[in-house]
Amino acid sequence: MIATLAGRLRRKLEDRVILECGGIGYEVFLPPIAFRQIEHITAGPGEKGSELELVVYYHATRDQPRPVLIGFTSELDKEFFEKLITVKDIGPMVAARALALPVAELADAIARQDEKFLRGLPGIGPQKAKNIVAQLQSKVAKFALARAGAAAEPVDVAPGALDADGLRELVWEIMVKQLGHRPSEASQLITDALRRRPSIMSPEELFDEIYRGDKK
Repeated sequence: MIATLAGRLRRKLEDRVILECGGIGYEVFLPPIAFRQIEHITAGPGEKGSELELVVYYHATRDQPRPVLIGFTSELDKEFFEKLITVKDIGPMVAARALALPVAELADAIARQDEKFLRGLPGIGPQKAKNIVAQLQSKVAKFALARAGAAAEPVDVAPGALDADGLRELVWEIMVKQLGHRPSEASQLITDALRRRPSIMSPEELFDEIYRGDKK
């Protein structure tokens, strides 16, 4: 199974690219956000084609035996995509076309239960938006921690680098500034989560507990 492809970009089509690797041209479907991320990369023959590396999701089923390669510019984007395809009625192509914005923004919307925002994505109607929120709200903390302006990379927090106060402060800031919570609401949610699980050591664990408790 193909996990990554690295080679020269030969052609840019409407929603896919041709990437030549080892003398073989691979047709790779790109989500809208990935296409924007390679806008500056030149396609062409020979040395005119820029070098490009993609993280790849390989999709083939009994109903669709011809393999489809879906490409991403980062592991984080692919990981978010793989979360999305676990949602009822959302297959790989629907999920790929829906990735029209940075994953941090999509994760923010899911965490806020903003179904209206999600309905604005290509191919996502009211029921799919409800399903996404219901199934992923407690699973997107890692993606909501992505840096503003660099959504493909997670926040770099070394293990053990945060004490209890630092952990509360980091999560509170993200909840208020990125996820749209009121300051008092964020403080209360954090306090309740830590009361339920005082052993929490990382932002990801704290976000998971906050939204798990918020759904009860």
